[in-house]
Amino acid sequence: MSSSETSIFQMSPGLKMALFIGLSGISLILGGMISFSIAALLLDVRFNELQTVLLQPQNASIALFANALASFIAFGLPGIAVAFFSKDKIGAVLGFKPIHNFNQIGLVILIAITGLFLSGALGDLTEKIPIPINLKNWATQMEDQYKKALFAMTQMKSVLDLIYAILAVAVVPAVVEELFFRASLQKIIMDWTGKPYIAIVVTAVIFSAFHFSYFGFLSRMSLGIILGIIYFYTKTIWMPMLMHFINNGIGITILYFVRNNPKKMDAVIDGNLPYYWVVIALFVIIILCKKLKETSPHVQLEKSI
Repeated sequence: MSSSETSIFQMSPGLKMALFIGLSGISLILGGMISFSIAALLLDVRFNELQTVLLQPQNASIALFANALASFIAFGLPGIAVAFFSKDKIGAVLGFKPIHNFNQIGLVILIAITGLFLSGALGDLTEKIPIPINLKNWATQMEDQYKKALFAMTQMKSVLDLIYAILAVAVVPAVVEELFFRASLQKIIMDWTGKPYIAIVVTAVIFSAFHFSYFGFLSRMSLGIILGIIYFYTKTIWMPMLMHFINNGIGITILYFVRNNPKKMDAVIDGNLPYYWVVIALFVIIILCKKLKETSPHVQLEKSI
């Protein structure tokens, strides 16, 4: 199939970035308006009452649906739309390429598990960083709101509830966020700058900032960097999607098993480990990433990464 049949027209990386930013802004607004308007209609409440109503345990399924739909619109559509402005097939542009070395799957699973230890240790390290009291109060308030929302959405009473939660909180975000951040944003920045490490780190910072969490910023940024490296090494979006799914899926599954113990649920959400685990986890991840690189001999990441 010729390029004219698989794209509207070709654009420079700079124009693609401008288009991507514009579409992302529109999609973020539409995602919130459409998904939560549907939720308000289903619950028969006013839009300004919706946030309080969605925090009620009996509305957990609708809250999960609304957040999944909002994520799909906000993060899924921009990347798909921008993919039309490329010379290759849309699927290939979005990174849907076959996995040629199945050893990569095992390595990514190990990286994902080790990444949980790194994330928890970075959370503990972040809490030890001295910051102004006003900033700390704001960050704590944001974290409390996040916990309340997550508690509300993870009221799981059965295995079916667990499966539904995994679909909404693990599968959907893993797919649409990786399409948005790695397959689209990271690729555009890399094409624009020609610098893989700049693309990976900048994308990871933006990825973490989108979660609006000070205490989780370093944790999510590290996750974003690892996801970016995995995508750069493997050249297929399936691998970062797999890691993202494992990261979210493990958390949701653990919450299910401790659902009757609020203290344990709170500990799982915090997920902090002693800060010295940063060194141990980082050492293991570096080794695993080197092994992953060996499965992709065509990849030569710049030394500064």
